[in-house]
Amino acid sequence: MATTLDGKTLTVTKWGENVQTRASQWDAWENQECKRKIKVYGVTRTYMVECVEQNAAWTDSLVNYFEQTEKNGSSVVLSSDRPTRPVNNVSVYVLNVSYSEENLGTQNIRRFTLTLQEA
Repeated sequence: MATTLDGKTLTVTKWGENVQTRASQWDAWENQECKRKIKVYGVTRTYMVECVEQNAAWTDSLVNYFEQTEKNGSSVVLSSDRPTRPVNNVSVYVLNVSYSEENLGTQNIRRFTLTLQEA
């Protein structure tokens, strides 16, 4: 499966999604009864994408690149050909980047998680 974010290819180890409904609720008197009214404004979809990169210098690191993208606050394009639910050219914001490093012998491995929200 190929996944790209802002044209950068990601090596994805885990993928998660969360959909949250944006709505308001209020009580109203209708037909001589108190009823709960709900107005749905839309949904917000958030992706949690866990990735790994190996032997990348910090200047070339995807972690570094997406930390800068997060700071800039600009949207980027997410695409993935995952068979369960493909994502094609969706504009997202990078909300958070977290990472850990492992040095196994001569290997420099970074595991990182991107939290993305649809724009």
